[in-house]
Amino acid sequence: MLVDFEANQLENFDIVAELDHEVTTKALLNPLILHKVFCSLDVPTLKSVRLVCTLWADVGATYLGKKGRFTLSAESDLTSFLPSLDTDLAKNVHLLFRRCVCYDICKCPPDLTNLLSNFVLLLPQISDQLETLRFFHVNAFEPLQEIWSSYDFRNLTQILIKVNGLCLDKRAPPPPTMAKFRALPNLKVFHVEMWPEVRNSLLMTVVTTIFQNLVNSAPNLEDFYLDAMFYLDLTPCGKLKTFRHNYFSMAGFQLQIPEMTKMLASCRNSVENLTLENAGWSDDPMELNFRFPNLTHLKLKAGYVYNINDSLNVTNLPKLTHFSITSIDTSSECDIAMMLENYNSRHVGITSLHVGCSHNPEIGNNWDGPAGDLLVNMFLAVTELKLCMLMEFYSDFDQYFLPLGETLRSFGNWELTRGQVEFDMTFASPKSINYPDQEFGSLLIIAVLRGMMGWRGLATTSLQFTGHRCNYAEFRLLDEMRDALLSCSMIGSVVIAGFLMDEPTKDNFRTFIRQHNLPITNEVLKAYGIKSIERKKKEMQDKTKVAGLKAIA
Repeated sequence: MLVDFEANQLENFDIVAELDHEVTTKALLNPLILHKVFCSLDVPTLKSVRLVCTLWADVGATYLGKKGRFTLSAESDLTSFLPSLDTDLAKNVHLLFRRCVCYDICKCPPDLTNLLSNFVLLLPQISDQLETLRFFHVNAFEPLQEIWSSYDFRNLTQILIKVNGLCLDKRAPPPPTMAKFRALPNLKVFHVEMWPEVRNSLLMTVVTTIFQNLVNSAPNLEDFYLDAMFYLDLTPCGKLKTFRHNYFSMAGFQLQIPEMTKMLASCRNSVENLTLENAGWSDDPMELNFRFPNLTHLKLKAGYVYNINDSLNVTNLPKLTHFSITSIDTSSECDIAMMLENYNSRHVGITSLHVGCSHNPEIGNNWDGPAGDLLVNMFLAVTELKLCMLMEFYSDFDQYFLPLGETLRSFGNWELTRGQVEFDMTFASPKSINYPDQEFGSLLIIAVLRGMMGWRGLATTSLQFTGHRCNYAEFRLLDEMRDALLSCSMIGSVVIAGFLMDEPTKDNFRTFIRQHNLPITNEVLKAYGIKSIERKKKEMQDKTKVAGLKAIA
């Protein structure tokens, strides 16, 4: 038997103890009082107190079943346990199907496609009170058809299904016809994640039919996450508030804009929070033109793939206040200017903006003044800004730090009340044999601080520099560094993490922070001696040289 429970944080609660022993005894056996107490206990404590007596076990089962999870696998043996199981303990069930490990033709036994036998025995007792049901390593769809066609899940609120696509393609797909699915009147959250390896067209038809039937059975669905390479009609979900879609673009499987637009149009009147992702790579940016009258939050997690162009305006998105566009991928050679080059409309209602991108100096001045001005002019009313940049580590950094500073200075035109700025440094492309200069990280910090000097809302802004990926980004307490840090002393918090720093610099930096009462956290991975730093530089330069020569070869 495999039973696993998630830990929940213990909340504070008070118990008033009576002096009279008889009254105390009655209180400890009063179900109403027990309910008040048990609802505040965490999972480990609930498991312990249920051992006190039968009454405590019965009352505690209700809360333990809600807070914990009951995990069943193909290897679980519940024959002797099921008859005495309190069904209140199985409100949240996780099913772990056996993995298929065949390479070419699947030779797994037939029962691999069946429902777990222990779950079949338990299901009639819990189906009408089950609240959460999660499937992992699904490698056949017959079990799903059987479940949704045969059992009544009137109280089910959440479903999660993770499908092993590689295994599915090794099996003959079931016939596309299936029994009508039963209603799921209380289903609120539906999460589907299917591996992108599925290539069989007939199988994709069956998959789409199954999940479309599930959607059709859930008229009160509010949150739907679809991570798969197919599209559904969401018209039956008239109460859908949050929709997230992730498509894995690859050779032969490219996002189909007409189908995508049709799917989005089917839920446009109800959705308030929309996230569009795209894993892999798409040949050309795809234009999305749509209207969402009630949309307040829009996230484009692949800014180089999805372009909504002129649709990003108050007419099409009248209630939009939060906009996020990200493309942090050094291999995509895509920066924020490229992501926004086709955006021609303003949106004066957006107050929260999240921008994430990479900065690669090898493909030009990605972050120049016009890019910052473009953002400010497009989103005039921004008061909350989150900026995340992945910086490639190069030697000739002087040529692009000045434009970066200009961009940051342009953000001072916003009436910011809150900010979050993060710079994460990484290695340069292997095809470059230029040896990175160890001052890169320090001069980046100086340029950013100078660019943020005129920002409003610095007191509620956090700034973070991370050099973990570089291994040899060295922090130097130059005079320019001291001046820059003092110029932005009003920043709420500054984190400088993962930089090389010798002991004298570390001591001087701490003294400088203390003397000026600066809100700086210095998370140094390790304080190095000067000779150790020089040796580490030489090691990293040798590795960079070898990688560059291999790339050229």
